[in-house]
Amino acid sequence: MLSVRIGFSPLNDAALVVLAEALGFYSAEGLDVSLSREANWSNIRDKLSYGLLDAAHVLATLPLARGLGLGPAIGHIIAPMALGANGNSVVISSKLKEVFEGLGASTLLESARALRMVIQHRRAVSEGKVTLAIPFNYSPHHFVLRHWLAAGGIDPDRQVQWVVLPPSRMADHLRDGVIDGFCSGSPWPQMAELNGDGVVLFSDPAFWTLKPEKVLAVRGTWAEDNPQAVVALTRALLRAGQWAVKAENADDLARLLSADLYVRAPLEAVQAALAPGGAGLILDPQTATFPWISHAKWFIGQFVRWGLTEDNHDFDAVARRIYRPDLWRQAAEPLGLALPINDEKDEGGADVNWKVRARPHDILMPPNALFDGGVFRVHRG
Repeated sequence: MLSVRIGFSPLNDAALVVLAEALGFYSAEGLDVSLSREANWSNIRDKLSYGLLDAAHVLATLPLARGLGLGPAIGHIIAPMALGANGNSVVISSKLKEVFEGLGASTLLESARALRMVIQHRRAVSEGKVTLAIPFNYSPHHFVLRHWLAAGGIDPDRQVQWVVLPPSRMADHLRDGVIDGFCSGSPWPQMAELNGDGVVLFSDPAFWTLKPEKVLAVRGTWAEDNPQAVVALTRALLRAGQWAVKAENADDLARLLSADLYVRAPLEAVQAALAPGGAGLILDPQTATFPWISHAKWFIGQFVRWGLTEDNHDFDAVARRIYRPDLWRQAAEPLGLALPINDEKDEGGADVNWKVRARPHDILMPPNALFDGGVFRVHRG
């Protein structure tokens, strides 16, 4: 068996990575996997850089940042699959929630406008800026918050203070008044709410009903040396997804994730995040694991929008060098999954179930809509 070292962050959306170990899917694919539970995304990035990890559960934006030349050089990384969709929540202080309710802010757009009024009031009375925490600068969390704030007329660069914290520490800083809110992966927002440290304002599905979030990252040199192992690794994770979507496995999934070896969080918080109306995590291998080139391009567009990189890159070339739908198809076909014909799709604009063209049959997809009605259209060859 080929030895593989895989890193993960203690979050519910690491489910496929930990399930594949617990259920024996790695070994069934001829892989001897050792998992490494990491404290933060910087650790995972650096260990991939120095070859201490061969693969990892990472933010969908991390390999793209490297491809754009942002942050420390960590070598080429490929992403043969997504690890699900959604899973994050935005938490605010109870005091701020009361303000929102007093202003009648019941939608995402209304809450962003209410926050603008809070910011204006604080400036008028010479109080500090609203402070929001994120787990990593180049993260989907950061882009979600920026998009939401901007929709409400807030300048995210001038009117908000940003801090980077490990998700498991965010609730403590919220309770102590150091921050006013945070965005992180589950189950930490749900635990903050259960402990009375804050209130969940909204979760990913309210922002984007089918939001990309994490991917499997594989070191490029390791992938080049072990091409069949990359496909086997992807297939093991897809098999974990086939197990995870079965309703009869829901309780076992929650118990497994809450274990000290994996997420190490109270079972109640894990269950709250996974329940309907929670963080909306989708683990379905058919609808939520394909590495869409359009997802990569949307994220690259966010890097440009917020001044993190110049608009002089070949978006298509960068996206296709990193996101690898061809490897997903190789891994998925023996499992009987339908194979999308195109590598891209419009993001947004579908507020009801819809179909993706695929072989041998089309794929029935969940709604794919952004809260502001926006649509990110792509060219499909």
